[in-house]
Amino acid sequence: MNENRLAADWEQQEAVWFSWPKSPELWNGNLDLIQSQFAKLYKLISRFQLVRVLCPKSAEKKLQELLGEAVEKNRVELWEYETDDVWCRDFGPFFVSNKEGSKLLVADFRFNAWGKKFDNFSKDDAASKFIAERLEFPYHKHAMILEGGAIDCNGAHTILTTESVVLNSNRSGILEKCDFEAVVMSALNIDRVLWLCGGLKDDDTDGHVDNVARFYGKNSILYAEVPEKKNPNYRTLFENKRRLQSFVSADGEKFQLTPLPLPNPLQFEEHYLAASYLNFLVLNGAIIFPSFGEAEKEKDVQNTLEKCYPGRVAIGFDCRQIIEEGGALHCLSQHQPATF
Repeated sequence: MNENRLAADWEQQEAVWFSWPKSPELWNGNLDLIQSQFAKLYKLISRFQLVRVLCPKSAEKKLQELLGEAVEKNRVELWEYETDDVWCRDFGPFFVSNKEGSKLLVADFRFNAWGKKFDNFSKDDAASKFIAERLEFPYHKHAMILEGGAIDCNGAHTILTTESVVLNSNRSGILEKCDFEAVVMSALNIDRVLWLCGGLKDDDTDGHVDNVARFYGKNSILYAEVPEKKNPNYRTLFENKRRLQSFVSADGEKFQLTPLPLPNPLQFEEHYLAASYLNFLVLNGAIIFPSFGEAEKEKDVQNTLEKCYPGRVAIGFDCRQIIEEGGALHCLSQHQPATF
């Protein structure tokens, strides 16, 4: 077995990647507002580490004006590339490090817009190759379809995933767990796959794991929980919790489990929105978590995250407009581990 591994997102990072929103039709006529929000997010993150943004040449001037001092001080870099959409976690590269952490390579899985739910995705699918070539990293293309938000890694060769996504016939046609496991074990040097049943109701991704469960340590997992049986996510999250309680770590111990609540159910055009505090972004000195305007609940979320990630400050960022398009902060971003 090779010595490559996926780093956990709480390990030291060189940068975090984003894609600039440019399509008015994707943002319900609110593109200017969304662009202002994205620029605000980039500036917030740039207080903690480098931000790299895929941005077409035609949009650079406006983004530079919105960023101001952040781009002037090289805390935000603009990389000339036009994407179809903004969900960099899902179409962006899997950065894989060697044993010593001195080199990175890019593992690139196919992307088909979550089972061809949207027509345009060819530019997104090609983004990982562009990034690898610009960074001059070794590049490996894999035939399987896999989005970054579909798995979560503990940095020690174990991942969480959901059956509702990776075994969905609208992806690679892989219907057996053993077939999926064989691919990721080879491509990403994974030893163990922990299977949850699914994600949030009406999630365009079919139920990405980054909305319902995230590692915060080698043997520690945050998970989404709702107490109300009438909540549309209750059954799925109850089953996920049952499975989490049954899992045993590579060390033969039960995982330490810490619950996070979901925000109150949000709807847009008669569909539930996949709003979750689990869709947070881990940075070198901070946790940026999505805010949905529930101050009392979000104070508890802040406290929980700061306990789970000691030494990092947890900061809420308003995602009430962003979530209407289907995702939040983790979905928007892809972290690039540091090399040493």
